[in-house]
Amino acid sequence: MNAQPLTPPTSEEPNVAGMKVRPILPLILYALLVGSALLAFWAQRTSNAPEPVSRVAPWAFLAFAIGFAAYRLSLVAAKRYSAFKAFSQIGVAAMFFMLLLLPQVVAPAEVLTPSTLLSDRDTRVRALAAEVIGYRQSTADAPKLVDLLDDPSEVVRGSAHAALVRLNGGTDLGTERAKWKERFP
Repeated sequence: MNAQPLTPPTSEEPNVAGMKVRPILPLILYALLVGSALLAFWAQRTSNAPEPVSRVAPWAFLAFAIGFAAYRLSLVAAKRYSAFKAFSQIGVAAMFFMLLLLPQVVAPAEVLTPSTLLSDRDTRVRALAAEVIGYRQSTADAPKLVDLLDDPSEVVRGSAHAALVRLNGGTDLGTERAKWKERFP
């Protein structure tokens, strides 16, 4: 078998849109790759990333991918690079870009329970938390409800009292804190 030799590489330098590709172009492309990939990863993994940065990060990587694809294809056209390698690398860059378009993974926020909301600044939140504890029959939180009987807000005091009555099986011990403190120490 007589194998045909590959076409020898030409001495002509590769070019992109008529512009000769010099060794500086690969350096710029790799700097753009590192910068855009780091920016994209940071924007996706950090919950405090500014919104404009989060939106721009994938597109910065796309700018790299387009420049990289043009560079690789010009090398293939000049027969200085394997077409298989070039298309494989361009495909990987395209898949990476598509992954960057996926929604950001955000760490779960702190879970707020009715028990922790009893000390919220907002009187409506405290009142609602007391009401929820009463309906859930959560006697473990009853001492905190007893403390709310001295709350500055009448709405919170009323909600805490109603919740304590529910927790006490419907028996009302009045609005005096001491009696409730004996019942729910």
